[in-house]
Amino acid sequence: MSERDSLIADVAADVLGGITEQAPEGAVHPVWPTLVELGWPQVGVPEDAGGAGGSLGDLVELISATAASGVSVPLVDAALSHWLLGERCSGLVVAVESLRAVPWGRHADRVLLRPADGPARFVDPAAAEVVPGLDLAGAPRDEIRPGPDAFSPAPEVAPHRAVRARAGVLNAAALLGAARGAYELTRRHVTEREQFGRPLVAIKAVASGLAEMQVRLVAVAAVVDRAVAAHERGTAEEAFAATAAARISAAGAATDVAAAAHQLHGAMGVTREHPLHHRTRKLWAWRDDAGSEREWSLRLGREALAAGEIGVWERLTGPG
Repeated sequence: MSERDSLIADVAADVLGGITEQAPEGAVHPVWPTLVELGWPQVGVPEDAGGAGGSLGDLVELISATAASGVSVPLVDAALSHWLLGERCSGLVVAVESLRAVPWGRHADRVLLRPADGPARFVDPAAAEVVPGLDLAGAPRDEIRPGPDAFSPAPEVAPHRAVRARAGVLNAAALLGAARGAYELTRRHVTEREQFGRPLVAIKAVASGLAEMQVRLVAVAAVVDRAVAAHERGTAEEAFAATAAARISAAGAATDVAAAAHQLHGAMGVTREHPLHHRTRKLWAWRDDAGSEREWSLRLGREALAAGEIGVWERLTGPG
């Protein structure tokens, strides 16, 4: 971890470290106004464009730390909208391709509807019918049924492919963070809880399961770092392919880490009172956000076919 990453991690720990209570289903955690005041959703957007400065890597660290804490806040969605709109982004804006399942729709000031085959438009939830819904993590996924006065023109935004790549790498960072949170709770549990006079981690199968979780986290962190580097220094094609690899790796790890965490917790980890489910439910919900593992696998496969044998080899052996 670089000195800058360490500083960001310290700041995130100061803000999120003391949180023990979670928000009710459908609600935004009370820490959200603090994150907005600190400018976290604007990190990764240049200051001259209305952002807080910093890099995509800085934003990824903040998203990962937030997800690890288990709090439900619209940081990924708000950060994507600030990147798309810059200084034109005021209040909570969420960007979507469809109005059928809008994340945080009931809390949004505006919805940026950007279909793949048409111009972007703003939708005012106050001038629409909002049909409440929840994802597996208990966060809002609401259907927006706009009235005739709900639409307004939106500025031209980044190309659809670039938006998908940005959303994908932010989602991968969130999955990595939630998996880290689940791992840390599991490590603490098997270290502190004893059976037959010794900690659970002394049992070979438990220690092996914990080690496998850590290996998955290290692998996902590496591929997410590579995706961030591709976004910051590579071409659009390299960024998209690296994002696809990160999303595939993170989604697969989400499934395995959640299963291992609950297995090593035994019956304790499944109750609503236990903090584990605030991480694992997010893993199950987010692994299909911004495209499922299968969708990203198909996209990466098409990228490989288009690049050809030499192109694939150059990407595999090129700088990370």
